[in-house]
Amino acid sequence: MGIKIGIDLGTTFSAVAMMDEQKGMPVIVPNSIGERITPSVIQFTEDGDIIVGAEAKEAFEAGESGCTSVFKRSMGSDRVYCSFYGKSYTAEDLSAILLRHLKEETQKVTGQTVDEAVVTVPAYFYHKERQATINAAKKAGLKIRQIINEPTAAAMNYGVNHWRENARVLVYDLGGGTFDVTLVQMKKGGQMESLQTTGDHTLGGKDWDARICALLESKVSSDTGILTSQYPQVRQTIAQMAESIKKQLTSRNMASVRINLPEYGWYTTSLSLEEFDQSTTDLIQRTGALCENLLKGLGIGWRDITDILLVGGSTRMRQVSTYLKSISGHTPLSQVNPDEAVALGAAIQVHLPLPEYSVLTMAPQQNEKKQRPGFHPFSKQRTASIPDAAAPSYAGPGAVGKETVLDNALCMNHVDVVAHAMGIIAVNAQGTHYINKTIVPANQKIPVKCARAFHYYTSAREENELEIYVLQGEKAPLECEIIGKYVVSGIHHDRAHNPTLIRIQYSYDVNGMVHVQARQEQDTFDLPIREEPVPDDMSKYGRPIDPSEMAPAAEPLSLVMAVDVSGSMSGAPIQDALNAMCHFVDQFENYPGDVQIGIIAVSDKSKIVQPLTSDLRRCKASIRSIKSCMTGVCNAGHPFNDIGRMLSRCQSKNMAIVLADGVWEHQHRAVQAARSCHQQGIDITGIGFGSADEQFLRDISSGDVKSMLVNQSELTKSFGKIAQEIGGGSGGKRGRTGDETQVDTWKAVDEC
Repeated sequence: MGIKIGIDLGTTFSAVAMMDEQKGMPVIVPNSIGERITPSVIQFTEDGDIIVGAEAKEAFEAGESGCTSVFKRSMGSDRVYCSFYGKSYTAEDLSAILLRHLKEETQKVTGQTVDEAVVTVPAYFYHKERQATINAAKKAGLKIRQIINEPTAAAMNYGVNHWRENARVLVYDLGGGTFDVTLVQMKKGGQMESLQTTGDHTLGGKDWDARICALLESKVSSDTGILTSQYPQVRQTIAQMAESIKKQLTSRNMASVRINLPEYGWYTTSLSLEEFDQSTTDLIQRTGALCENLLKGLGIGWRDITDILLVGGSTRMRQVSTYLKSISGHTPLSQVNPDEAVALGAAIQVHLPLPEYSVLTMAPQQNEKKQRPGFHPFSKQRTASIPDAAAPSYAGPGAVGKETVLDNALCMNHVDVVAHAMGIIAVNAQGTHYINKTIVPANQKIPVKCARAFHYYTSAREENELEIYVLQGEKAPLECEIIGKYVVSGIHHDRAHNPTLIRIQYSYDVNGMVHVQARQEQDTFDLPIREEPVPDDMSKYGRPIDPSEMAPAAEPLSLVMAVDVSGSMSGAPIQDALNAMCHFVDQFENYPGDVQIGIIAVSDKSKIVQPLTSDLRRCKASIRSIKSCMTGVCNAGHPFNDIGRMLSRCQSKNMAIVLADGVWEHQHRAVQAARSCHQQGIDITGIGFGSADEQFLRDISSGDVKSMLVNQSELTKSFGKIAQEIGGGSGGKRGRTGDETQVDTWKAVDEC
């Protein structure tokens, strides 16, 4: 039987923990040389060996070749992080090597197979970084149960031994490469909830190291005149000393430095704690600003915080505790080992049940005006507009219970929150700018899902596809993380040219990963979605929108009008019909796409009076040339074979309008021929007047197209209605249509 482990995959150090089944508490699993933490350093040798951990760190500090570290900061990037001896590695590749080493060391020490693992990540890791971490674990041969946030894991470990009901603990996590801050609250019966989280995944101990390097390089230049920029080896030596100097300043007020300089010999200087603190004031203040932003977001202050918990090796710097006490009034806790707390918490989580999805209800605020969805009708590039949700409320402080130790770590239950809001690139209500419209706000309990519906115009000629750009963050689109481009396909065309309803669902799973699904109308199956690379140039989403983009790009239109010229149409009826047809043609003077119109006269036989033409004047002249009884007195014929031949090769939206008077003799033949046209994708509208057969009109019309039985005087109005549906009556300009609505969510495939 194998074991389950928790892994803290750190920037500078990593650790592994597992549950002690007898005690019901997590314990650190040391590596094969007895160390409780493993340096996150890798060395590639010329003969193909890969060394990980303490030996690789020693080689790195000695300036040996083939060494690499701090790759966690580049997780999620496809760029090559380093290359050695003809091979290139991404941060994901390097993390996979480190994770495989940690797994193998654990199996060597315990004598058991690792069956499953929980791996921790910074709370402020985006989708790409989390996906890269999961990919690295799979490459390492690890079965991942869950990815959890580092502050969450640390809080769980703290809570096991220091449980106090209603305590509100600010977890301040400053690691080697990242910073996170999370507020957690302990509730009854081992229930722990993360209320809010924020951070910066490019701020960490290595930034303090860089300031030490800058100070030393300045001293060297000032005292000796040697520019370190001209001596890469000297700069590397200083960089390798930075961490050791930082540790010296943790325990005393002065650190001594001795460097061997080219053409100068040994250079000795010192660095004071005061110099170090002054040079890094802005860095520590950045962490404080994030803490205060978090509290402001919850509507509380430092007085509402019970404790501050320090996590991450960089919190050993004396300035951290001093600074936090000065801004909060609290003396930070020191009850956990900052290097081990995260791994210990992960070991607890690996044994706990996974939470189920919650459904997010997002009602517009009372003073919020409804907005129309920001889509571009008839365009493949459309984006949704979804109302923002109110921020989660904070329950307020309560009486803090007496500290206790939980009988068993597995009686704990923790609820985490979304670190980043999830939104979509949308168009503002005025149609002037692109905006980020939030779908799932930050700090919702995870896993969570929300579905929205919007209207979408389809095309009969082109494949209907909807592009969705998913954003993480709450700023303008280009200031957010664009985590992916998702293209929805397989959308069915509405023959009546009405907008169809597309339901989009966002899901944020237990690993902090985003999933996108789409369904049409009330379908019970998902539409196909493919993920495509985000274009390199997204600059258009930061500029004002060109008004022409908001006008729908109308697709080419091929239209045939067939008019009944039997004897019953003689006199006023034929003149009214021809006048209505000419007025209809006039509607396409400003049509925003290519249009061609053909004319057929039909009675005992069908005659093409005007083949398809884009010359609207010629078309009207042909209409005026039509006479009653020109193709016979009775209604033995039908126009549908000619309609099919005229439109069969047109790469456009194909339509036909048939004006019928009286009852045609061979209706069944006409209906069969009309249905053959339907199968070719030709939309047919039947307009009848006089003694026309209403059922016949319905039978020749396309499935969702409404036939019309009208009075002779209403012909022009009927044609006008058709023109408006096509887009010809108003120059083809269609505004954004319909208000977006919240709809029920549905299960994803992996939930079933």
